[in-house]
Amino acid sequence: MAKNQNLAVDLIASLKDGAYKQASANDRIVSVAKYVIEKVKGFPEALPDEAKAELVEGYRLRFNENNPAIQYVIVNDHYLLASDCPDVKEGFVSIGVDYAYSFSQQQFGKLKNENPYLYDIIKPLRDKCSTYCSNRINDLKRQARALLKTDTKGNRGATLDFGQRLVKVFDDLEAKCKVAKERGDTTADLVKYRKAVEAFNKAWA
Repeated sequence: MAKNQNLAVDLIASLKDGAYKQASANDRIVSVAKYVIEKVKGFPEALPDEAKAELVEGYRLRFNENNPAIQYVIVNDHYLLASDCPDVKEGFVSIGVDYAYSFSQQQFGKLKNENPYLYDIIKPLRDKCSTYCSNRINDLKRQARALLKTDTKGNRGATLDFGQRLVKVFDDLEAKCKVAKERGDTTADLVKYRKAVEAFNKAWA
């Protein structure tokens, strides 16, 4: 894959300007962490698949800005950089994040045998994007934990701490319910327990 030279970065005029930009970026991270804490119950210890998918969608947008699509031309099933083939007039394909993730996991797996040249382009792109998104989620979780830990106001922070405890209590009770059921305890009904937790969460919302 061609090395990308279009990384979207701010020009820094001086140490003072750099410090200002750093502080501004940190403020934005704090704001996002606060928003996610408010919107996603149990975050950062819990992150439902639906919420994670939405976050990843946003991270991919930014990754795409820093790693724009590259145009290739297909010659005898090989994918060559269009910039290296000025005389070719057809068979062009633009490969970027959107294209790489337009394949389902099953379709992507089949490419390894059915279209190895395309697979060798898409795989490192998907791997790089996946790592980027995972790192950004971890950054967000670290910031959220820091916010919850340092909140000394005793209002919203205390409520969120209690919410965290509820998640742990429910998880612990579910595990104990499973163990009790396996031991033959007829009062340990996992289905009823989960319904009860669901009803509690709806009332707690």
